[in-house]
Amino acid sequence: MDLRNETRLLRETVTDLVSEVRLLRQELTGEVQAETSAPVVPTPSETEAKIPVAPMPASQASPVQTASRAKASSKGPPKGTTAIKVVSAGGDAGDIADFFLEDQQVPIGGMSNRRGLNVVVIDSSAGHLLSAKTYDIWGNPLEENRRLAKDLRAVEEGNIVLVALKDSGGENLDGEAIHALQGLGATLEGRLAFRQGYALIGVKDGEALAERKGPMVMAEAKLPFVVRPPQAPVRAAR
Repeated sequence: MDLRNETRLLRETVTDLVSEVRLLRQELTGEVQAETSAPVVPTPSETEAKIPVAPMPASQASPVQTASRAKASSKGPPKGTTAIKVVSAGGDAGDIADFFLEDQQVPIGGMSNRRGLNVVVIDSSAGHLLSAKTYDIWGNPLEENRRLAKDLRAVEEGNIVLVALKDSGGENLDGEAIHALQGLGATLEGRLAFRQGYALIGVKDGEALAERKGPMVMAEAKLPFVVRPPQAPVRAAR
């Protein structure tokens, strides 16, 4: 009975937290829209048409400078921060594997109701999602462990990897898959228990930003750049 109450309270906490962030986001969006409705400042060309000025040398032409600045600003992820939340619960404690970028849930599909490990990869150099996949290491441990390890090894250094277990499957992790998770900063030294939740915010070839395991868990971290969330599943399960 105590475990059920703890599970219910944790789910309510997660739901309330997401709702609060959504409301804050809406308020901020309203303020931005109000600011953008202000009169538009005339462009340099419009100002020049009204005010007589001396001709500008070709070497100082503003279009060239503008293009150069635009090109420079396109490099790297958008400036800012992104709050990340990863929620996981075993089949007896909620059966959940969800990912949130700020208040927006990452859409992800997969076979068998996304049973097993769910993995989202974020490109830290550009600030967007690269993939969102499910690995059913409960239903097909031999093949799915191999596929999981192969995909995690292929992730580029420094990219962010979010991992959440849904229902069960952690008890079937093999040495190759565990080693691949350790390459994200995971501290796992062996398999998980039956229907044990697991949440990880890892960094390829770096230290994990957050890691939790238990019946129902939530890992949280803040990335030092903006991640643009997708509007549809990033990539099919296979």
